[in-house]
Amino acid sequence: MNHSLARLSLCCLLFAPLLACDSDAEEETPGEGNDKPMTGVWNRFGSEYGYQTDVAFGGIEGQSSDRVYMCELPGSPSAGLYKGRLISPRMIRWDPTYGLPDYEVVFEGSTMRFRPQNGSNTFLGQYQKGSWTSGACDHALENGVLVDKSATAYVLFQNGPDFRINNVTVGGEPLPIHATETCSVTTLIPPGTGDNGTLNVTISYSGVGVDGPYSRTQNHTLYRSDFKPGCNKLVAEVGCGALAVCVAVVP
Repeated sequence: MNHSLARLSLCCLLFAPLLACDSDAEEETPGEGNDKPMTGVWNRFGSEYGYQTDVAFGGIEGQSSDRVYMCELPGSPSAGLYKGRLISPRMIRWDPTYGLPDYEVVFEGSTMRFRPQNGSNTFLGQYQKGSWTSGACDHALENGVLVDKSATAYVLFQNGPDFRINNVTVGGEPLPIHATETCSVTTLIPPGTGDNGTLNVTISYSGVGVDGPYSRTQNHTLYRSDFKPGCNKLVAEVGCGALAVCVAVVP
C-alpha cells in the first residue's frame, strides 16, 4: 500500500511562572541613562536556567519604528513571540492579548533590563546588544531588518457526497479546508519538534465504498522546512494507494 506523502515545499519573556528565575539586580534611578541607544536587537544573558530571549526595538519589516518584538526561545515554559510598542522613549506596552503589564526599559552600564509596572521590582534578566537568533520565532535578520519567516497553510479540497476530508492537522494545529483558492483564512504552522522540526500530519476522512460507509485516519511526518514563508496551499488527492489520501503543496 502506498502511503507516501509528497514533501511540502512549502524572550526570555519572564512573566508569572518565571518571575524569580534570576538574582536581584541593582536599582537604577528612573529616567537615568535615557541618552543611551536602545534601537536594534538585544539578547538575554546569564540566565540561571539557561533561558534565551531576543528583543528587537524597531527595524522590523512592515512595522513602525516604535514596535517591539520579544522572542523567548524554546526551552522556556513560556516560549514564543510577544509583540508590543514603545509608548514613551523607555516604556513598552505589550499587545493586549498577552495580559502583561507595561515594562520600563532600564539601563545599567552597557546592559539593559526591564522593570514591570505592576508594583514590584522583580528582576527579569539582563540584556546586551547582539543579533537576532536566526529563525527564532519564525523571524530572521536580512540586511539589518527583522523579517517575518512564518508560514501558514490551508487545504484546498471540495468535499463530495461520496467522499469528504473531515480535518487535517499539522503539528496538532487544524488546517482550514476550503473549496476555492484563498489565503484569507489560514493556520500558522508550528515550529515542530526535535532538531529537524518534525511535524506530525493527521488526515481524517470518510466516504462510501462498495462495503458501505467508512471513516479512516492517516498519519504522516513532515518537516517545518517543507513549509515556505507566507501562505501555503495544500491539495488533497484520493487513491494514491488503497483507500489512501495524499496531500501535496502547490505553488
